[in-house]
Amino acid sequence: MVHISQRALSNLVPSKLHEIRSHCFHNQYDRDLNPEGIVALAVAENKLMRDEIVQHINMHMNIKPVHLTYGEGPAGSSALRSAVASFVTEVFRPSMEITEKHICICNGAGSAVDDLAFCIGEPGEGILVGRPLYVGFFPDIEARAKVKSVLVDFGAGVNPTSAAAVTAYEDAYHRSNSAGVPIRAILISSPHNPLGRPYETEFLAGILRLCSKYSIHLISDEVYARSHFPSTDIPHPPPFVSVLSFPLHEYIDSELVHVIYAMSKDFCANGVRIGAVISPGAANQLTGRGNGKGGSAVGGSALLKSFRAIASFTRASQLAEHAWLNLLTDRPFLDWYFPLFQTRMTDAYEYTVSRLRENHIPYNSASVTSFIWIDLSHYLREDSQDAELELNWRMARGGVWLAMGASFGSERNGNFRLTFATPREELTLGLDR
Repeated sequence: MVHISQRALSNLVPSKLHEIRSHCFHNQYDRDLNPEGIVALAVAENKLMRDEIVQHINMHMNIKPVHLTYGEGPAGSSALRSAVASFVTEVFRPSMEITEKHICICNGAGSAVDDLAFCIGEPGEGILVGRPLYVGFFPDIEARAKVKSVLVDFGAGVNPTSAAAVTAYEDAYHRSNSAGVPIRAILISSPHNPLGRPYETEFLAGILRLCSKYSIHLISDEVYARSHFPSTDIPHPPPFVSVLSFPLHEYIDSELVHVIYAMSKDFCANGVRIGAVISPGAANQLTGRGNGKGGSAVGGSALLKSFRAIASFTRASQLAEHAWLNLLTDRPFLDWYFPLFQTRMTDAYEYTVSRLRENHIPYNSASVTSFIWIDLSHYLREDSQDAELELNWRMARGGVWLAMGASFGSERNGNFRLTFATPREELTLGLDR
């Protein structure tokens, strides 16, 4: 009998939720090649500026022999890390200096979460994640590191992005520790995926204090930093607020704070697979600034060293590095790109919610990300997860795929995530179906 490790076999547990994903992924709509295929409005892929990104990459690739080598190592080139640092300084407005020394490059935000989970927790320990959560966090946390996703419940009366939600995280922290699953970190997707809105500033401050109180890490996935837009629902959306923008020394040992960014969302390039971890804790040690908060057993600089020690397994392609570097350092392009990006986001959102209103489908107003959290509970046969899955299959067989709430750990049945950042022809077909 062929031996396979239990570590690997634990990832092969059958799931009814995964079956529909596999079915839809392998039969996706294409106007020319597969017009009867399934229109995928489930995947958080922003397709609104793909042509412009493709054109930029093709015009500027100009690879050289060095791009066929290992480059400067698995943590990324100093040029790219410096470019990311400049972008973060401009967009994230950090309260401390961020340089290339505080950044590690990897092949995507998912790999960043995976590597951080591996470095932060032992197998069987936990990371707190609020419900509903980005579906990819489950495998990112669990598949290789074997750390547990410990879900935070809020109930009907608490907004998961509000300051009131912090108490639920603390309650979950105590329950998990009492149950023998020590919590090593809190992971948030900021702005929120799948709710499509930013966290309240008071929530971010509260979660920083909570992590400080128990000396646990905060991982903030901020891949939608530039994906905000105005609409008739929210004419003046709140600006993006990174946890890096807080004066961290007033809240927490900065060695416990780690931010993730990637090319995938704001640059409409999920498939290029390149991202970054920004760990500002190294700044204190590099500049000699302390913060009087005591500190953790594994500091920011130590975490980056640990991250780099396994980075060879998640290193980005030299071609991906080159493509992202070209984009980040092309100021005229960025100044043109993001306003147009925002305009197209507004247009796609307005069209989508107009169709939802026409069909009396409730939804949560969004002001950021590329999707809308909608309520199809009226169409469930009964109030159960099985009925939600049944409805998901009915839509798939009708030629359109939405992401069902159960896969996000939703606390109620009947919610679905609908990606609106899709070319109009394809979006219209999916909504029609």
